[in-house]
Amino acid sequence: MCDADILPQDYIRELYERFLALKNACIKVKAAVRTCEGDFPVYVPTCSEDEAVQVSETARDAALKAITQLFRPREGEYMADAGILCASASTVQAIAQLNAAKAAFKTAILAIRAYQKKENIAVSKIDKLINDELLVKGRRTDHLNEAMRTVGIRSLDLKRCYATIRIMPENLAVFSWTWATTHSRVKKVTVKEALAMARSLSDEKKRESALDSLSRCKDDEVLVRRIRLANQLRANYAYREDGAIIRRSCPISGVVIAQQRVMPRMFWRDDPGMGDDKPQRLLRLSRIEKAAFVPSLGLHRYVS
Repeated sequence: MCDADILPQDYIRELYERFLALKNACIKVKAAVRTCEGDFPVYVPTCSEDEAVQVSETARDAALKAITQLFRPREGEYMADAGILCASASTVQAIAQLNAAKAAFKTAILAIRAYQKKENIAVSKIDKLINDELLVKGRRTDHLNEAMRTVGIRSLDLKRCYATIRIMPENLAVFSWTWATTHSRVKKVTVKEALAMARSLSDEKKRESALDSLSRCKDDEVLVRRIRLANQLRANYAYREDGAIIRRSCPISGVVIAQQRVMPRMFWRDDPGMGDDKPQRLLRLSRIEKAAFVPSLGLHRYVS
């Protein structure tokens, strides 16, 4: 590896220091929660079908783990994806410090990515399309992998390290979960990009079928990739402020923090599942054919 391909030590040192600060912030959150253990209620609906367990110390352990977990969970390991933890002022302060440490850690990660982009080693658009499932904050570049390997934190879950723990407004009165069920989004893809995606397929039959279908397209034709999306968890909530009830709604993930000793009125809804998309919905978007032109890549053609 030539000198130009080596990440400068300043970036690695900054990443390591920010990681240590993040790890220390997690330790402080654990200590704050344990200090007040039992005095503040908790609710984790997905930790058990038993309602008593959902509000027990088992639920508290699950909530705390979800808030402070930085590394990828082991296969089959439970990780709470929803819940409410009531918290003292000291715990809320510790959570705010954890969020600040997460933001600083993310800044160090982005600095490494920016350096890689500056050195003209950025991932191409075609590569991004091929790896569409990785087009989230957890994506790792070569230099980022190098830095994380050097620091010894390659098993970090970057999305968890970035995720802000939501602190709800004071005097939270009502909190209910709901699900946004928009199951797909579309992305325009050129024939050149589609051919590159097709060549990347590991299944020979699917690869040959995709290439055969694409060979019938004009070079300037634009296709559409339909990407399945998981249901998005959302929260509807209300809180008291200056004698008035304020109602809000927001996307949400993981365990949230309620700044109070009393649990708000709650209503949990299970994920309704993916279900079937309504084909008319896709057609209305931009005259897209209902049937996939290249099923293995989720590619559709526009109606001619």
